[in-house]
Amino acid sequence: MSLSNEQLDRYQKQLSVPGMTKQGQELLLAGKVLVLGGTGAGAVALKNLSEVGLGTLTVWEPDSQVVEEIRKQYAEHASINPDIKFKCINEEFDWEKIESIISQFDLVIDALQNWQSKFILSDLCMEKNRPLVHSGVTGFRFQIYAMQPKKSACLRCALPVAGIDEVPLLPTPAGTISAVSELVGAWQAIETIKIVAKVGATQGNEFFKFDCLSGEFEIFRGLDPRHDCPDCGAASRRPKS
Repeated sequence: MSLSNEQLDRYQKQLSVPGMTKQGQELLLAGKVLVLGGTGAGAVALKNLSEVGLGTLTVWEPDSQVVEEIRKQYAEHASINPDIKFKCINEEFDWEKIESIISQFDLVIDALQNWQSKFILSDLCMEKNRPLVHSGVTGFRFQIYAMQPKKSACLRCALPVAGIDEVPLLPTPAGTISAVSELVGAWQAIETIKIVAKVGATQGNEFFKFDCLSGEFEIFRGLDPRHDCPDCGAASRRPKS
């Protein structure tokens, strides 16, 4: 596809940003992203991606009230930007169904609250060869990991290297400091833009941790696939699809 004159005008500001190209914008408009979780960081990521012109956004969110708010927001947005196609799946997380549709998307965003679900999602993305932009939020602390099959360790292998040996057994509370959610969702949107538009540097083997209270920021590099792992190791040995 090529940008119309109307689209060139609509995305003029971001096309003037160094590193952003018409080809990158075309990839964004053709992109398809699945967001699991529509609250907190997930809602922020959705907002930022719709504004940048990510063509097809699908959010899976079990809470009907959250879904209704998202639908209202994007009904208004669609009247401003007709390029965006938006869909809500208002169901409990069904991993068999998620597995059956995940290959339809270019990338998946993890805005889940349940840590066991995060691990399942990591496994599925490795199996289906789909990038996963993971986040984990606990109070004022958060982490971001842009996992890319064949280039990255899976979440199960990455967390111990990043010093996260224990994860909550119960879902983390959806309510958190809104400023932290804004940071996390915006960062996930940026990583998504970079991967889908093929701009900037996203190696896929870097894990970021940030403590907003202490200001401590850590980067863990070299998180390559482990060949003895049935998830990331197997993914690294698969031929390109």
